[in-house]
Amino acid sequence: MNKRNIISAVLIGFSLVSVSRAQLLSRVEYLKKFDERANALLASYDTLKSANYTVTAARYGTRNGVEIADSLVMELLKRPRGAMFWMVPVITNYIVGKDVMSPECKAAIRNAWKTYAPSRGDTENHWAMYYSALFLAAEQWPDLPGSEWYNGKSSEENRKEAKEYLFDWAKLTTTKGQGEFDSPDYIIEYLHASTILAGFAQDKDLKLLGEMLSEYFLADFAVEHLNQQYGGGHSRIYENKLMEMERSVCSGVAALYFLSGEPRRTGWMVVAILTGYKMPEIIYQIANDREKSYVHRERKRVRHNIRFGKEKNPAVYKYTYMTKDYVIGSLMGGLLQPIQQHTWSVRYNFGKPHSIIFGLHPYWSCYEIGMFFPTFNKLCMDDIVSSKKSYNKHDKWTGGSPNERTFQHKNTLIALYDVPLGTTSNHIDAFFPANLQERIIDKSGWIFCKAGDTYVAWYPLQPGEWNAEYKIAKPAFAAVTGSRVNDGAMPLRNYRFRSWELQNGYVVEVRSKDEIGSFKKFTQKLRSHIPLAVLEEGNVSVAYKNLDADKMEFSFPDGRQLNGEVVDLTQTPLFAGPFLNADVDSQLLEMQYPGKKRILDFKKLEIREE
Repeated sequence: MNKRNIISAVLIGFSLVSVSRAQLLSRVEYLKKFDERANALLASYDTLKSANYTVTAARYGTRNGVEIADSLVMELLKRPRGAMFWMVPVITNYIVGKDVMSPECKAAIRNAWKTYAPSRGDTENHWAMYYSALFLAAEQWPDLPGSEWYNGKSSEENRKEAKEYLFDWAKLTTTKGQGEFDSPDYIIEYLHASTILAGFAQDKDLKLLGEMLSEYFLADFAVEHLNQQYGGGHSRIYENKLMEMERSVCSGVAALYFLSGEPRRTGWMVVAILTGYKMPEIIYQIANDREKSYVHRERKRVRHNIRFGKEKNPAVYKYTYMTKDYVIGSLMGGLLQPIQQHTWSVRYNFGKPHSIIFGLHPYWSCYEIGMFFPTFNKLCMDDIVSSKKSYNKHDKWTGGSPNERTFQHKNTLIALYDVPLGTTSNHIDAFFPANLQERIIDKSGWIFCKAGDTYVAWYPLQPGEWNAEYKIAKPAFAAVTGSRVNDGAMPLRNYRFRSWELQNGYVVEVRSKDEIGSFKKFTQKLRSHIPLAVLEEGNVSVAYKNLDADKMEFSFPDGRQLNGEVVDLTQTPLFAGPFLNADVDSQLLEMQYPGKKRILDFKKLEIREE
């Protein structure tokens, strides 16, 4: 890749905020802006002398200081570490730089694949990166015996194993749904796995598979994207990124591929840029066109149940309502992913970084850990909290619960909780950011919130207490991020509403100025809409008629009725909405936008356009 001129003004940014179809860029304009942002990002790394593979990859890619890159790589290879997080950038460095790097550096990289034994890991993103990188490495050094590889397998055996896994994984993803799904923090790991295949694979089938998977993951994000925010429920997200999504890598993905908002300087994007992968126009259009509000539904799958479950991969049902001002989305509730699950939230354009309202039951147990991890149950808590320090904290803001269920219809959401006595966490919590323009605790029972042109109302079914919380400047990794005690320099971040009743719940209504008019009108209308609830152990239910006169009846755990009709979540397709559609077991994804259709056919391994 030749060094290209960098337009410094691109760092100021080219923003697209909830645009209409008429405002979308042409393909030529899009590619120009994409290249400007990609080049600017590379330029911010290819002059550094830090000993990391992002810097060296950028230097090899732009041919800026190859000798420096060689010396840095040689230094890094003295202590290889990082498993698949090592494999992906190292093979990228080699492929991008092999025509210019020194013979000594090339030999050192080859030797590392013989002497360093990277772990395959234990999560879906780990395996995807591991096998994508292993396949490319085996292609780069073909015909070597097992004695030349860390795992004792020949080049041909490594290629075969990696290819079989990648196709099996793609089949599972496109028939039953992704397991580690819709993660703002881990989307880049999947894009690394897919884009390096799309950009570097010599095998034509795996190259095409990489291209199709890249489109699949980006389209999945695009349909729930609102101005660099990932809407809906998530399988995994770290607490600090949940509160400030611009710190999550999905913000960088949106800035680069969707041209959304201001550019983000994140080294995670360098590998994807260097592969040369370019996203098709239809996904850019889906990601940015918010001219009309829409409902989007998805089916994913639970991470492997090792113990305690009746099924290995039960289905996950998602529901998202998208507008130009806000997105409200949810999972149906229950334990769907360990530790970092985010079940539901409202995200909006006003008041970043803290532009989110949500609730949860901050549950933890060895039952949950034993369900998803092979650790000994007696040692489970020590094992987990050694790395995920917030897991067993009462004040944490991430995690799923077997005692939580949701029911969403468009911009109305109901959450119910039936918490057994003696559960580790015997309360439910709600997050209200301190930067709301208004937060009114109304005598009707509603809590009314105004955030720019987005209005959010919350009706707690049980009483609770309020506490102010302050932002911890530099919390430990994967730890709680707020404190009720201010050290004198901590900014007020949020108000926590906590209810100690074990049989509990709430109703959430969201509207925008365009949908209902003034905030005053919103509050006036809702004062006469009061939920009717039954809150007894083993008998938790609510009936509610929303602002659109739709009657929602919900009984814990899974009794949902809308206007007298049973809502059967098991009929949820893999994707269903105005832009993306896919049936269970189809191995197809159909992308639609006015005037065009693009079909990813994983069964035939082909892309069709109509």
